[in-house]
Amino acid sequence: METKWLEDFITLAQTKNFSKAANLRCVTQPAFSRRIQALEGWLGCELIDRGSYPTRLSAQGEVFYEQALTMLEQIRQARTIVRGGSLQSRQPIRLVVPHTLACSRAPHWVSNLKAKLADRLPDLSFQLTASNVHDAVLYFTDGASDFLVCYHHSREPIELDPGKFEVRVLGTERFSPYSAVNGDGKPLYALDALAPLPVPFLSYSKHAYLSKMTDIAMESGPLFLKKSLYETDMSESLKSMCEAGLGVAWLPESAVLPGAALCKIPGPYFTDMEVRLYRRAQKARDAAAGHEHVDLVWHYWPD
Repeated sequence: METKWLEDFITLAQTKNFSKAANLRCVTQPAFSRRIQALEGWLGCELIDRGSYPTRLSAQGEVFYEQALTMLEQIRQARTIVRGGSLQSRQPIRLVVPHTLACSRAPHWVSNLKAKLADRLPDLSFQLTASNVHDAVLYFTDGASDFLVCYHHSREPIELDPGKFEVRVLGTERFSPYSAVNGDGKPLYALDALAPLPVPFLSYSKHAYLSKMTDIAMESGPLFLKKSLYETDMSESLKSMCEAGLGVAWLPESAVLPGAALCKIPGPYFTDMEVRLYRRAQKARDAAAGHEHVDLVWHYWPD
């Protein structure tokens, strides 16, 4: 059996789609299917219920999914040990977050946790992975991270099995339109009926989570925006373009630091997102070395 077969199977179990899973694993769909079949041949049972649509696991596949997660984690731990590492004292707390939170909130979380746990975990360290929301969730559920922090909105929920993952709400984040300011400190652009139209628009890439949040925020009324003149996945990049006066951008409140040359545009065109912290359920944590450290970090995690 090859480790990549386990990673393939876990990705398929989480996406429930052969084509999407193959794309995430950077292989063709026929090659991906052959690797799943090779894993089934090695196990001597079918892991996928091929008589259903959308794709779902067989009863044996459901059982093996939990074992596959544990096996991958144990392989990673074994590699750490043979390379001279100490799981108890050196293994960092692994954290995956969207790009925006990595810049705006992660420094606050890490500094607070280091201060609160200085006596109990003097060598506490963190390994942070920044990604888009979709990939961050997959990275976490794939077992590559101890914690996931991400945005959640009732219209675009992050749905993780409550039997496998625990969640805490750290707070809410307002998502609003911003503009650069003029010499009087007033916004260069406005979104009310008397504003010069159309307004230059700076947007998120179509598949970005914050693009969906922008669509929701815009539903409060008619907006006359020019076709997007700049598009990106990253709010930090949009903020820089906005500060340069190139147009209006929707940004999470925490991304706009005090003193920034930006002004929130008045009006109803905003929405609120929850900031959520996730970890694995008790059984999965108990199977991993160093889980006591993860429990402490969870307990003391600041809002």
